[in-house]
Amino acid sequence: MKFILCNAVSANGIDEWVERLLGGMHRHDVLEGCLRQIEQDEQVDSVGYGGIPNLLGQTELDASFMNGDDRAVGAVAAVTNFLPVRIARRLMEKGPHALLVGDGAERFARDCGLADEATLSPAQYRQWERRIKPRLNRYGSAPLIDLVARSAAPAADAFDTVVMVVSDGQGISCASSTSGWPWKHPGRLGDAPIPGAGFYVDSRYGWCGCTHTGEMAMRAGTARYVVSQLEFGRTVGDAVENAIADLAALSGGLLGGLTVHAVDREGNARAVALNVPGPSRYWYWREGVPCAEHRTADAV
Repeated sequence: MKFILCNAVSANGIDEWVERLLGGMHRHDVLEGCLRQIEQDEQVDSVGYGGIPNLLGQTELDASFMNGDDRAVGAVAAVTNFLPVRIARRLMEKGPHALLVGDGAERFARDCGLADEATLSPAQYRQWERRIKPRLNRYGSAPLIDLVARSAAPAADAFDTVVMVVSDGQGISCASSTSGWPWKHPGRLGDAPIPGAGFYVDSRYGWCGCTHTGEMAMRAGTARYVVSQLEFGRTVGDAVENAIADLAALSGGLLGGLTVHAVDREGNARAVALNVPGPSRYWYWREGVPCAEHRTADAV
């Protein structure tokens, strides 16, 4: 069964990529092409070039790529001088490591022949200068971690990592990309580059990808939990609902919202948003349907 799911960070939908998949494009090229397009979109404030920087006005981007056939993973984090999904794919393909961060990830990118590129839009830098820089000056030597909570709250969709899964009928692969928590503490990583937390795919069973508060998915190992439920014979609906119950049982620490998306190997999809302000939307297409559907995750 061929299918594609991508959350609605892809504002223009996924029909272009459906056509390319049906035209014979490899699923990894579909993933990289779609996410690269989103990373370059200045209007998307949670991913890539248009993404919100950290507290110091610096871009730190994360991405991941996973092949469900052999469960090979490539992930990069805290990348400043590259839009990251291309690096994650190359790491997955070349190995032997699964996760590279910061300068090491960038050195690997250059060794692969990728060129440095702009990663922070002028509009986002001006917003940082207007909204965050005065707070840094006002609080002086206060610990930066204390300023994270004091930063002016961005829109809820600024936490919306792009997650995507593609099946070509032979296997399933996934990818994600994000600029992370808006105005985060420097060096903060979310769940997007963490296999088993923000993403996981196994072509034998299916896929799960999470968005919004990555700390929740990391605490619960949500993506791997959902795919394990599929392995044990649960329906995709039950698998996601069980994961939501597991998340709801967390206590103490940060208790933020999380949207859990999943698709089983037969192309049955389910998405549920736990304590997420506003609707969580996504695009979904499966073989036999003329165009992608714009769906809204169930809210709980």
